[in-house]
Amino acid sequence: MNMKSFPLSLPALKVSQPLGDFWAVSIPADVLRAVTFLDPTRITKVDTRRFVYRIMGSQRESSLSRAKSIAKYIDTVEAAFPNSIILAANYIDGGDFQVDASKRWRLESKGSGTRLIIPTMDKMASVIDGQHRLLGFDYCLPQRKDMDLLCSVYMDLPQTFQAYLFATININQRKVDKSLAYEQFGYNLEEEGQQGWAPDRAAVFLTRRLNLDPDSPLHLRVKIAPLEADLVIPSGSSQSWVISTACVVEGIISLISSTPKQDRNRLHLVPAPKRSRNSLATDKAPFRSLYLASSDDAIYTFLKQYFIVCRDQLWSKARPDSYIIKTIGIQAQFDILRAIAPTPTQPADLLTKASAVLTAATRVNFSDGFFQASGKGRVRVKNTLLFAGGVIAEADLPEGDRSEYLRVCGEAGVRSSGG
Repeated sequence: MNMKSFPLSLPALKVSQPLGDFWAVSIPADVLRAVTFLDPTRITKVDTRRFVYRIMGSQRESSLSRAKSIAKYIDTVEAAFPNSIILAANYIDGGDFQVDASKRWRLESKGSGTRLIIPTMDKMASVIDGQHRLLGFDYCLPQRKDMDLLCSVYMDLPQTFQAYLFATININQRKVDKSLAYEQFGYNLEEEGQQGWAPDRAAVFLTRRLNLDPDSPLHLRVKIAPLEADLVIPSGSSQSWVISTACVVEGIISLISSTPKQDRNRLHLVPAPKRSRNSLATDKAPFRSLYLASSDDAIYTFLKQYFIVCRDQLWSKARPDSYIIKTIGIQAQFDILRAIAPTPTQPADLLTKASAVLTAATRVNFSDGFFQASGKGRVRVKNTLLFAGGVIAEADLPEGDRSEYLRVCGEAGVRSSGG
């Protein structure tokens, strides 16, 4: 560890807000890891007679897998953490207030500025928010461990306010829309060589093409998330049904990568001009070999032909309330490809098999109440398609729902022996 000497003096910028003042400070990750502690929310005292208990701490339980995932991102050439890590200074691990002046963090005026003084390597600050970002530095490459991190340092903030601040951040924070996030992944596709596209970027490209190609069965059916979307899809354009960008992108990703995040991290270990998909390992995704060879045109041709079959056999006969043309239905139609594809596979062979499966389910009423807008509904659509197409047998259907599968397929005149 290339640890700096103590006491450590760092420039600090005061920020005044209603909850109280905090100080914006840049602190190297290895220093920050040494002088802070994690304080997970926990129950410390329980009164079983009054049904009350005392809670300490202000953080969620640490996740090792999440920390290691962040570490892989830290190792990439595009690692960036512009959001601050929030600290409560002058607390001892366990929640007690530090009264020893020789160990307390303090602020000193230096000319026209202010500096934060960290006297010792003792753990003297609780991490209110950003614990997994910080834990990621435990598992990253050695040369990344002294990366500067933006910190918001509260001095002597009471624990009740620490907990309030954590809860406010994590409850009121709006989750990023997946479709918008995927659009952001592909915002500069034209600036990066196609051979270096990670699975998410390749999938965004293919999704956009499916949406904008007039000959595509998904033409104008993929909702674009960003503002000013009417610059791409005229406001007067309308379809009887649309699905999200995320639905299609994630479906395509499943066909080209079994571990998309790992693929992305691996590619982004080097600068964009040096990235190459053929440096990635093979896996069980149906079109992995086509993806690694940058044969995006071949993947696109298959997808267009496949969804033409879906349109002709399923969508064109569907009622407006049919789940086959809702998110779970489109997701299930992607699931079918993974379920029936050998590894590796050839597009022509897979299309022939998929066409037979979908055609067999033409008369199934996917508006039936058995199907629902949920993860369970997605599985039911997929299983119904597989059962109707003879890919799975009656014995393979979930026992609790078996009679319902037989009902919806029986009403459609479907008889499947499986295999």
